[in-house]
Amino acid sequence: MQIIFLHMKTNTELIMPVTPPEFYVERGRRIEGIDMAETGQVHLPGLRQLFSQRMEFLLPSSARNYASGGWAGEPYAVAERLAEWSDNGDVLRFIVTGTPVNYPVLLGPVRHGQRDGTGDVYVTLELRRYRELAEESTEINQDTGNLGRAAPQEKKGEGAYTVAKGDTLWGICRRYYGDGQLAWKLAEANGIKNANLIYPGQTVRLPDKSAL
Repeated sequence: MQIIFLHMKTNTELIMPVTPPEFYVERGRRIEGIDMAETGQVHLPGLRQLFSQRMEFLLPSSARNYASGGWAGEPYAVAERLAEWSDNGDVLRFIVTGTPVNYPVLLGPVRHGQRDGTGDVYVTLELRRYRELAEESTEINQDTGNLGRAAPQEKKGEGAYTVAKGDTLWGICRRYYGDGQLAWKLAEANGIKNANLIYPGQTVRLPDKSAL
């Protein structure tokens, strides 16, 4: 299992060198309690709770046998890149390989430092799930000249797509269907067992959105 941050605009991929021993994801709705006269307290479904998580990562100062392959030890370069993404408000994909976790997130302030004199850096990230506002267009009411209700724009499937380096099923679904959350249904339609794993050169069938 690896934790990957994928920059949505540049397709820059950052694989964290050491996976934390545990992680948790919460999703669903809040429960709202209401006190009603003579009836007592009742519980009702509230607003959806967006994914929010604080995680600490170890960035070794040199190559270690427990770090990801290819890690040579540049902890401050990684910390600086994460801080830059936070400063810019860049949207990233938070991906945990081997699991369904693949969420768009924003980074809060990046905290990093040393604690044991080895030169290893510990970085703490605040991850907040990003929810994109739907792209909208406005229509003019021909009778009154007033602006009508905004309507989301969608793209229908276009037959097939050849995966390029840096592509994700979420990005492909966002591009062609207007909804990245269809990634898991598209994976199922193509017999892909893990929606997080696609490869350059792979052909992905793009059925009509209504068929997903």
